[in-house]
Amino acid sequence: MKTFARLLLALGAIATCLFVTAAPASAHPLGNFTINRYTGILVSPTGVEVDHVVDLAEIPTAQLGKAIDDLPALAERECTTTARQLDLSVTGTAVPLTLESSSASTADGEGGLPITRITCAYSGAADIGAGEVTFQDRTAPGSVGWREVTAVGDEMTLTSSDVPAESTSDRLTSYPKDLLQSPLDVASATLVVSPGGPAGVLPGTGDSAPTATDGTWLSARATALLGDSGWLAAGLALLAALALGATHALSPGHGKTVMAFYLSQRGDSSVRSALAVGGAVTAAHTGSVLLLGLLVSLSSAFVPARLYPWLTLATGLLIVGLGIYLLARLRSGGDGGHGHGHGHGHGHGHGHGHGHGHGHGHEHTEVPAQEHGHAHEHGSVAVATAVETPAPAEPAEPATVAPGRWGVWVMGLVGGLVPSPSALLLLLAAGALGRAWFGFVLVVAFGIGMALSLAAVGLLARDLVLRLEGLAERRGFLGGNVRTFLRYGAALGICAVGAGVIIRTVIQF
Repeated sequence: MKTFARLLLALGAIATCLFVTAAPASAHPLGNFTINRYTGILVSPTGVEVDHVVDLAEIPTAQLGKAIDDLPALAERECTTTARQLDLSVTGTAVPLTLESSSASTADGEGGLPITRITCAYSGAADIGAGEVTFQDRTAPGSVGWREVTAVGDEMTLTSSDVPAESTSDRLTSYPKDLLQSPLDVASATLVVSPGGPAGVLPGTGDSAPTATDGTWLSARATALLGDSGWLAAGLALLAALALGATHALSPGHGKTVMAFYLSQRGDSSVRSALAVGGAVTAAHTGSVLLLGLLVSLSSAFVPARLYPWLTLATGLLIVGLGIYLLARLRSGGDGGHGHGHGHGHGHGHGHGHGHGHGHGHEHTEVPAQEHGHAHEHGSVAVATAVETPAPAEPAEPATVAPGRWGVWVMGLVGGLVPSPSALLLLLAAGALGRAWFGFVLVVAFGIGMALSLAAVGLLARDLVLRLEGLAERRGFLGGNVRTFLRYGAALGICAVGAGVIIRTVIQF
């Protein structure tokens, strides 16, 4: 246990040093996987103007590949494709949109990867009088991110509108911090218009840079070192990846509670189990990151965010399955046995004199269970014999109820099935620099850092459980069945954690 504590302190020291020496990194404020969209609608007597903006975070930008090397061509291609997925109708008649202009720009995001902003200006000619104008954005189905629609009139009055006139995000340039966890999701508008009204224009249609905010210091250091050559830079990058993984595992989630419950079942083998589970977490997480990185690289149509809820749901089901298995083992008597010890001792004394007097004495005494003693006294002669008998079983310690090798891999999947976006960024950043092999090494180091943190936290919790168990037994709580109650509690705790993961995931679908 002391070794793990020292290791955790060492990782903290590394993280602190890197925190002090690294420069700030930028990251997309809504997350590395998001595709964010804004549409502004201007209704005039002769038609409709549409301002459409797309804000791509690091991972969607990486999926564009070499296309970002030619930004004007990228903007024209994306805006042309988008026009076919923006549905506009006036009094029930579809109005086709014509691309008037397009532009694109990039900025540095987290991990040294760029983020991208694409702006499209469309027009749709129509003789608009009193009636209804409807709009529907069908782009990027299934993606996560911000979606927003606004509408204003130009010499037209919007007598009814289900969207505001002003942009909450200032056209994706300033996302409100209080809405980052629950971004807007508006992709349609229904407007009732009538002729007449003041002149109007679309707000802020000029070009803007992509929106970024401060990212993680450790990620900045790890990716900054990728561009340097030499063993020193490589070693520092590995240490940064290790510390990044360790700190990432200490954030909410990641199976720390399940690890603690699991190790409390293991008894004296918990340190060995922690090491085994740590190796399984590293293997599982590395595999999931590599697979996701391959999918992202092969197809720009692949939406990584769609995969995460299913992986999280699978993790919850694994946790519940593990808890149910432990409960079944406990119920079937896999938690131990009972032993009984019983010992008897007999002493016989016989004395014979010259007379006819005869004395006989018999006593029944308890002696150590390993020995039956018989003493016979005849006059002045005493003979003692000792016959050893098998020692009775001591009260048995509860048998280990946690599953064996397959249980270790289940715990590995619990901690490593959902790939970390930070690790994926390390992999993609290394690939972009032509050092994909080193990206693999960094992902492995990231997984090791996660595993060490999880194991250390689990062992700390296990020691706490043992101390509480010893205290309860000394105080005579629960009639001497403290360990049994704690093991049932741990198994039920695992089930509760898994059920919570499943419920939260299902709600988000």
